[in-house]
Amino acid sequence: MNDNMDEEEKQLLITEVEAMSKLNHSNVIQTIEYGTDYYHKKGNKKQVDYIILELAQGGEVFDFIAMTGRFEERVARYYFTQFMNGLQYCHKNSICHRDLKPENLLLDKKFTLKIADFGFAAPLEGRDGSGNLYTNLGTHNYMAPEIHLKQPYKGDQVDLFAAGMILFIMVAQHPPFSSATPKDPYYKCIAANRADIFWKTHCKSKEGGVKFFSDDFKDLFEKMVALDPNARLSIDEIFAHPWLAEGDIATPEEISKEFKKRNKEVQEEIKAAAAEKKEEKQIITSNKKKTMRSAGEIDDESAILKPMKSIE
Repeated sequence: MNDNMDEEEKQLLITEVEAMSKLNHSNVIQTIEYGTDYYHKKGNKKQVDYIILELAQGGEVFDFIAMTGRFEERVARYYFTQFMNGLQYCHKNSICHRDLKPENLLLDKKFTLKIADFGFAAPLEGRDGSGNLYTNLGTHNYMAPEIHLKQPYKGDQVDLFAAGMILFIMVAQHPPFSSATPKDPYYKCIAANRADIFWKTHCKSKEGGVKFFSDDFKDLFEKMVALDPNARLSIDEIFAHPWLAEGDIATPEEISKEFKKRNKEVQEEIKAAAAEKKEEKQIITSNKKKTMRSAGEIDDESAILKPMKSIE
């Protein structure tokens, strides 16, 4: 921690350290070390709290989807299985995440999925032991309807709702809806048991039309994002669902080959974006100079360095 952090930021870091220190799973980012030490700079030192996390050099799942395209269902099944393994472990250790999204799913150098960023984590039993949570937090697009409605909620149920959103994004490369509220036209179809309209609308522009999503995928997604949290599938039911339990799944070798190629595309796009940003900065700087010259503020850059003649 540093002196510039406010109390809320400090609490988030403390929450993350406390949650992650209890977890040790191949699909959860590991805490290597945390503690208090002195930070030395220019002869001065100050006491700081630090946390060292496992390196996930593959980057965010979000970047792979956004920059290199959607995942085929067999690839999505590979990663969703890892995702559910990690999340099930968290829940069995009485920790819910509350901010699951593609940006918080990372890949290591072997392209293994890791759940990260536990700043909003909370005990499944609730702060008061009732089994309910009450704080309205998370990322708006991935919040379950009960959070939007400011109702008490179960941590595992809202995590699995967000997981359903992530699964859809993996396969479609875009969210299923903007907000899980009755005002959202897409979610309204789900809530009103008119999933047929939801799928028909989403498949209009998809290659293969109505066959773009498999029937098992549609069924799993609908049951994960149901309006009634008690009607949603539990994590054990998700593992037993035909889409996950019986569907074709990519092999580790296939994943390695595909994601090495995808990773190259991601890195090239990141470099291109950085170069574009640098060029934009140079153009802005150049335009500023031109504006100053046209205004007569600088007629000759060399004049800045020349001493003014004294008035005789």
